[in-house]
Amino acid sequence: MEKDSLSTKEMLLNIASMRKKALALSESGKRYSHLLKLILEKDFFYDENQPMPSLKELCQTSGLKSGKVRKFLEEVYNDLVLDYETKPVFTLSKVRYEFYLRGWDKKVLDMEVDCLPVIPRAGEEIEIPFFSAYLKVKHFFVEKIRYRFEEDTQYVTIWLQKGFYNPYWEFRKAQAVEEDEISTFEALELEDFELKRRLRVGRN
Repeated sequence: MEKDSLSTKEMLLNIASMRKKALALSESGKRYSHLLKLILEKDFFYDENQPMPSLKELCQTSGLKSGKVRKFLEEVYNDLVLDYETKPVFTLSKVRYEFYLRGWDKKVLDMEVDCLPVIPRAGEEIEIPFFSAYLKVKHFFVEKIRYRFEEDTQYVTIWLQKGFYNPYWEFRKAQAVEEDEISTFEALELEDFELKRRLRVGRN
């Protein structure tokens, strides 16, 4: 990857997303340490109330010219991510599971689990009796799964849809979105019976 293809904004966001590693690097005594400490003063990646500093602001607070700030950012980014000689190692020692459950009457509920012996896969069915009074259902299927990394934690987000898995309907719904019969928003927000009526699927 050529350095001149790297966006200053994206480098700042990437550095801030690795806050713990970047904080450790800021104590290394390298020539960019002062600038890196200024960047990390506010947690603008994980705290949406903190604005990301602009290049102009970094120049003002550091006393450096824009070309030097840019060069130091590239060095920080290289040491964190691109230095293939040292092969940066990321240790993801924690796992968090997030479930988003969708019941009847468009009711939704989320829960977190700190230990999950078996991770369900897309299409598999799950029975959860804890929330049936509110969601009006205890049988769900896994609609989709997403993994994301934050610092030292791997997050597994699992979306559960009420009812039982129907491979034909899931294919038809995806086809309808792809071919602009319905919008992505409608696929997410409308109930299945509303979508089936719109698409003339089954008895609706």
